[in-house]
Parts: sequence; C-alpha cells; structure tokens
Amino acid sequence: MERTQELFEKIEGYLTQTLSKEEVRAFEKEMAEDSELKRELEKQRELHKVLSDKDTLDFKEKLQKISEEIKKEQSRSNTYFSYWKIAASIIIILGVGTLLWNNLNKTNNFSDLYASYYKPYPVEDVTRGDATNEWEDIVKNYSEGNYDSVISKLEKTNSFITSEQIRLYLGNSYLNTGKEREALLQFEMISDASRYRETANWYRALTHLKLGKTNKSLEVLKEIINYNGIYKEKAMQLKAELSEL
Repeated sequence: MERTQELFEKIEGYLTQTLSKEEVRAFEKEMAEDSELKRELEKQRELHKVLSDKDTLDFKEKLQKISEEIKKEQSRSNTYFSYWKIAASIIIILGVGTLLWNNLNKTNNFSDLYASYYKPYPVEDVTRGDATNEWEDIVKNYSEGNYDSVISKLEKTNSFITSEQIRLYLGNSYLNTGKEREALLQFEMISDASRYRETANWYRALTHLKLGKTNKSLEVLKEIINYNGIYKEKAMQLKAELSEL
C-alpha cells in the first residue's frame, strides 16, 4: 500500500463521514481486501482520538493563555519577568510534546496489536433462517466489508436481530465503523449461558483494546482463559503481549 496524499484524504473523509455513499462502499471494499489499509485507518482513527483527548486540549488551552500573557508582558518594562514567562511556556510546550508522543506511541501499539488479532466474525457461521432478498443483501454487504450498509439495514429492520449470532454480526459491523461502544452493547447482550458467550467475550476484549482500555481488556481475557475454551490460547497470547506494553 502506497501512502499518498490522496489516500490520507480518503481516510480523513471516511473518519469525518464526508465521503459519498458510493465512496464509502468502495473504500470499505478496498479495506476488506487490504489488511494494511485497514491498519492505517485504525492508526489514523486513534490519532484523531489522541488529538481530541481532554488532557491534550487542556494543555492547548494553557499554551494559549500563556501566549497571551507573554504578549502582555512584552509591552511592560519588566523584561526579566517576561523571560521567565517565555521559559515557562517552553517547558509546557515540551510537556505537550511528550504527552502527545507517549499517547501516540501507546495508541499505535494498541492499534497494531488489535489489528494483528482481530478478524471479523465469519459470514458462514451466521444462522440465516429463511433466506430473503434483503437478508442475502445484508450477508453480501457484510462479506464485502460494506459495514455501514449492514448497520443501516439491521437497525431499520429489527426483526432480523433474532439470534445471538446476528448480534455478533452487528457488533462486528459497529466495530469496523468506529462505533466501539455500540459494538460492546451487542456483545454484552449475549447471555452468560449462551454457547456464543466465549466468542462475544473475545470481541469484547478486542473492543476494549481498541478503545485503549487495557485493564478492561485484561479482565475479559482472564475470563476467557478461565473458561478454557477455543479462544484460550489466543487470549493467553494477547494477555502476555498486552501486559508488556
């Protein structure tokens, strides 16, 4: 994948929801066929989150206030005091840089780890029941990575959400469109007694990881390990890697 200005503009348009429906479908299809593009999207998505982080915004506000104070002090005769203001502003700027750098490094690590473990819930494992043209269209869009279309159709037609398998299906669609909290809700609605609970927990752990909530992710991974099912080995590997970050 070549990182061009056009590519970054397309990613930015996808994240800010300024692409047309046709462009969204084409981009999601391209992502479904290119895992590197998908990882790049996740990095850019997390960068957006870092830059909108409250701590970062608070630092920016402090910088602006100090800049205004420096301008006022420069108009006064106390040059020595102004120098101290300038020095203080430099220290804060360095603090902001360190904060952004550390957050971005952590974000990239989480994003890379998430991308290396995440695979969408397979289409063929979803119970389709009585096939209809609309349902076949949903399945087709899901398999091609047109997740926005899947969400739109499932949200409008609640009658389709009749099984816990389909909740996994919808949750994965949310997860692939930056709607992590909606994804968590679908995974958490799968009951503890369900045979799909372990699968739901795996996607819960990955969703928390994507959100940067490592403690939550580790809690769910421990639950998976204790369950001793098909995801135990993956959960142990991810837990070990996550504990090292």
